[in-house]
Amino acid sequence: MFPTKQRFSNIHNIYGSQLCTKESLRSKDKNTVLESLNKLNEWVKNRFQYKDIEKLGIFQALLELIDHEDIDIVRTLVLFLKNISLKETDANEIMRSLDFILRLEDLLEKYYDADILNDSSTAIECLRKCAPYSTRKVGFGTYSEETGEFQYLFEFKQLHFDLVGVGWKIWDAGIGLSKWILENEQRFQGKDVLELGSGLGITGMALGLVCKSVLVTDYSPKLMAALKDNVKINQMKYPELKKCQVQQLDWLNDNPPKPQFYEIVIGSEIIYDEKLVDALTNIIYQSLQMNGVFIGTCATVRRGINEFTQAMISKGFEVNITPFPKRFVPDTKFDTLFFECIKKA
Repeated sequence: MFPTKQRFSNIHNIYGSQLCTKESLRSKDKNTVLESLNKLNEWVKNRFQYKDIEKLGIFQALLELIDHEDIDIVRTLVLFLKNISLKETDANEIMRSLDFILRLEDLLEKYYDADILNDSSTAIECLRKCAPYSTRKVGFGTYSEETGEFQYLFEFKQLHFDLVGVGWKIWDAGIGLSKWILENEQRFQGKDVLELGSGLGITGMALGLVCKSVLVTDYSPKLMAALKDNVKINQMKYPELKKCQVQQLDWLNDNPPKPQFYEIVIGSEIIYDEKLVDALTNIIYQSLQMNGVFIGTCATVRRGINEFTQAMISKGFEVNITPFPKRFVPDTKFDTLFFECIKKA
C-alpha cells in the first residue's frame, strides 16, 4: 500500500533535513555515528525522495567511515551502501565518482565478517552495473558537502555494444584520463587539442574545460550521432564547453582535420590493434605541430603497444612511457601505461 500524502509529509519531516549530517557521521562518539547510519538505513527502506539524501552532502563523510576501526560502524555503513545502491539512483553516480568501488574492494581484503563481505559485494556489483541505452552521469571537480553536488556533472547517453562495439559506454580509462587532465590543466591552457577515438566524449568534455579549443573525433555514424548529442547536452549546462567541436575522422581513409596545426593530440585506449598502428601514428604525426605532444593511456594488455612505440620512434618522436598512477583508474585489475611523445622531426 502506497503512503498517503499526509503520511509522506510526516515521514519527510522526520527523515528530511534532520535525517543525518556530515558532522554526526564524523562524531567521535560511536553511538552518534551508529544512530545516524541506522536512520539512513531506516529511511532508505521507505522509498521516498532520494534527492533528499543526495542534497545532504554526506557522501564524503560516508567514504571516510569505510576505514573506521569499529566493526559495528563498518557493518552498518556497508548495509546502507548496499541498500542505497540497489535503488539505482543518482546517489550511485556520486559514489562512483568518489571511487567507492575501490574502497569497498579494500573491505573484501580486510574483513572476514559475513555481513560486510556480502553487503560490500552487492554494493560493488550495483555500482559497476552499466545498462545499455542508459544515461551515465560523472562528477568532476570539487564535491561540495554543502550542496551535495560536484563542480561539474556531465551526462552521457550510452548505447549498446551490438550497435557500435566497444565505444558503447563510458569506460574507467576515459574517466581516469579526464581526472588527470583536470589535475594538470596548466598543460592544456591556451592550447588547441585534437582528441582521437573520443567515444561518447568524456575526455573531450574535460579538455573543453581547460584548453583553448578541442576537436573530438570518432568514425562510426551511430557513435558520432551519440557523441554530438552528448556534447550538445553538456554545452547547455556549461557554456565553456562551446569550444568543443565534433568531427568524423576515419584514421584509415581521412586526412587530418588541420595538418600540423595541433599542439596536443590525445587519446584514451586508442592503442589496441597492431593493424591500426600505421594509420594511427600517421594521423598523430600529420596533425601535430613541431614539438607538439601526443598524450595517451593504454592498458598493458592491449595489442600493438610495441608496434606503436617503434612506429613513433621511426617518425622522429621522443617517446616516454611511464606507469599511469593507479589512483586515476582504481577499478581495474590491469596496469595502465602513460604515453608522452614529442614530435622532434
